[in-house]
Amino acid sequence: MELQPSTLFLHGGPGLHSAVEREWFGDTLPILWWDQPHVADDSAPFRTLVYYAANRLGILAGSSGGKVDVIAHSFAGQIAAVLAREYPQLIRRITLLGCPHDRVSHFFLFARRLLEAGYDRPGLKEALAAVEANCDESNFFALIRACYPDSTLPGIYFGPQSTEVRDRYLAMAAKTPPVDFATFFAVMRDLFHTPNPTQLAGFDGEVKVIMGRHDPLLDLDADKKKWLGVFPQAEFELVDAGHFLHFELPPEAWFGER
Repeated sequence: MELQPSTLFLHGGPGLHSAVEREWFGDTLPILWWDQPHVADDSAPFRTLVYYAANRLGILAGSSGGKVDVIAHSFAGQIAAVLAREYPQLIRRITLLGCPHDRVSHFFLFARRLLEAGYDRPGLKEALAAVEANCDESNFFALIRACYPDSTLPGIYFGPQSTEVRDRYLAMAAKTPPVDFATFFAVMRDLFHTPNPTQLAGFDGEVKVIMGRHDPLLDLDADKKKWLGVFPQAEFELVDAGHFLHFELPPEAWFGER
């Protein structure tokens, strides 16, 4: 029996989709696995993503007859924060999974951790030095390209105990549509030129932030402090996992009872 969705899942990226999640979890969870649309041609691509997410949030709230739970992974924490600020009446609770607070600096951290782990990325050291000396748009995108030279995720994204999960994820992801790189770069360019919001979200519902101890994109202390500036009521949980918490952990650890 298919479960009626009561939770909206906002995936990372930008430019990603939830094809792996739908195959991985099937119909075992009452979650609407949202797919981000192509927004590369829009003049304000991040706001357009928020618009589509808000539209989906409203439809889900209407069909479920009440407020909706929102789960956001990675980049989608940026979308969730805007939804909480602009549509608090539609949201019951928010769960952030491996969500960096800053829009730009987590790529610097990721690059350093790739180098520390010995990943062979031609030009990465030089790209990192260049962007640290002058963080302009050209250097920033050169760093991102150096981090992902073949457009695949390095194993460092997963915790050391998640080898089987990593292999299963990568095998499934290889069969799905690729990242929409035009959308990725359009949204990231938009965010690069927009200051990271620091004001309170104005949302008084429950917020839980789950962070992986081995997540290469997070500065655990700094991200905790900054998310508290957005959601002062947030509860934080540190777990033995990497970046893909919803695959590395059992659903009860991040979805729980609804």
